[in-house]
Amino acid sequence: MLIGASLMMGFQIIDVNSAIKAIQLDVIMFLFGMFSIVSALDRSGVLRYISVKMLSKAKTPNSLLMMFVVGMGLLSAFLVNDIIALMGVPLVIYISKQVNVKPTVFLIALAFGVTVGSAMTPIGNPQNLLIALQSGITLPIVSFLKFLAIPTLINLFLTYYILKIYFKKDLLQSSYSQGTITLQDSLIENPRLAKISIIILMITIAGFFVSEMLQFLHIADIHISIIAMAGAAVLYAISGERREIMKSVDYSVLVFFAAMFVVTSALWSSGAISLFMKYLPVPNPSDIFQSSAVISAYSITFGQILSNVPFVALYNYIMIDSGFSATHVAQWMMLAAASTIAGNLTILGAASSIIIIQATESKGIKAFTFLEFLKIGSVVTAVNLAVYYLFVVLFSYFS
Repeated sequence: MLIGASLMMGFQIIDVNSAIKAIQLDVIMFLFGMFSIVSALDRSGVLRYISVKMLSKAKTPNSLLMMFVVGMGLLSAFLVNDIIALMGVPLVIYISKQVNVKPTVFLIALAFGVTVGSAMTPIGNPQNLLIALQSGITLPIVSFLKFLAIPTLINLFLTYYILKIYFKKDLLQSSYSQGTITLQDSLIENPRLAKISIIILMITIAGFFVSEMLQFLHIADIHISIIAMAGAAVLYAISGERREIMKSVDYSVLVFFAAMFVVTSALWSSGAISLFMKYLPVPNPSDIFQSSAVISAYSITFGQILSNVPFVALYNYIMIDSGFSATHVAQWMMLAAASTIAGNLTILGAASSIIIIQATESKGIKAFTFLEFLKIGSVVTAVNLAVYYLFVVLFSYFS
């Protein structure tokens, strides 16, 4: 992406000043702030502790699978799906050995869970954050939860049932029984950092909701990126491991976003996207049924080619140019839902799936193949999309 941005400027498709202006610092600030807090949670052992405690409650192999899909999905809704995907891989490898089930079962469950679960909040994944910031919708957290919380919960359980049927033989052969997965005190490697990071995370998430309440009451308009950065600043100020936490932040993601903003801005300003869109249906802001269908079709199709984050960065321009504004909340929510679950169709649709494959294979273990993922992903995606479409459209139509 950085090479692409450099070429865009090198060929003068976009000048340096415009490229700098195209970079949305609020997105970079938010991601840096959240990555810092979650890195502290990870270094202290909190994320592993929560995950193992959650999974240890499972009584059967089927309930263990459900915990993976639903539990990891709910974690990703508030802690960014890519981070939960990366954290979940060593957990999958450990549990697979303990219960005598091939890692593929839980790796696919992890991939689907973090993708679906991240759809219901603007902080669950990067593309939702882009929509929340660029669409201009008021009270984005409330809007996301109002439109997407219920269908996301439904889809998490439906995804579990699909996986349960698909992997029935593997689960029947499992040697799992309650108590196989146990908690260990050593999971919390740094108790002090664990307490600090948990408190800061809770205050930061509470701050997101308070900021929307203040905005709703017309008292103050505090951006969520400011809150995330404030949480990170407090963490760095009082933590004894500030250097280690700062080093563990994934800066490649921040570079990717900065470069992506330049590339997408150049593509749009050059007229290339507008020229291409002349030959394709355009979503109609006044028709919720047609626009939601078109948005869904584009999300599922082009999400496989561009991956969901770059697709949304480009499609936001198209929707705004087509007349969609902050008042068309349902259509923006449809874009968030469809572009997110597009990641369940193929491994190219979401960065989290690639992260899972790379992290697993780096440990010498085979994850899952493209066709294996597609085979079950096509069913999961079709079911998920139907639920989101019906809920968003009907909720908007009757509200």
